This record gives sequence, C-alpha cells and structure tokens, in this order.
Amino acid sequence: MDAFHFNKEIRPLLKGYSVEYSKFANGDFGSLERIELEGFNKLATIEFWSEGWIEIDIYDCARDEQVMNILLSPEEKDLFPKTFERLLDTLNRNG
Repeated sequence: MDAFHFNKEIRPLLKGYSVEYSKFANGDFGSLERIELEGFNKLATIEFWSEGWIEIDIYDCARDEQVMNILLSPEEKDLFPKTFERLLDTLNRNG
C-alpha cells in the first residue's frame, strides 16, 4: 500500500472527512507522504515512507483517546489489508 493506492482504494470509502496531503524528503525511513484526515470528532494521520514503512494514528476527540497507533515495517506487508480494514472500521464508526 502507498499513498496512490490509498487514494484510489481507501479514500472513497471515507465520506465526510477533510483531507490534507504533505510530503517530506529524507526522513527516518526515506521520503514521506502524509495524509491527514479530520471529521466526526476524529483526527487521523496515515504516513507512507518510501522504504515501505506505514504508520497509522487515530485520535478520537470525543473520547479524548488515541484509538489506533500502528507502525508496520516492510516485512509486515501481509498485515496491511487487516490494518486498513481496522482503519476504515474505526473512522466509519461515528458513535
């Protein structure tokens, strides 16, 4: 999964969220593409590193609680589908 595939496959399933994109060169795990989502009292950041690392962080403002914080290495790519299912479930649960 990368930012392009996220925008193509995951982003359309997240209705009602504002989206902000940013890019940074030469980070800890290579270049970084960051997607920030905000809506339904939730803030989410999805980071895609050029070396294959993915970080997902979701904060629920209504509960005042971090509800997801995961860093996956390139060797854990078999966990990517389940992790993005969890991301969708968490963001689309509006209660």
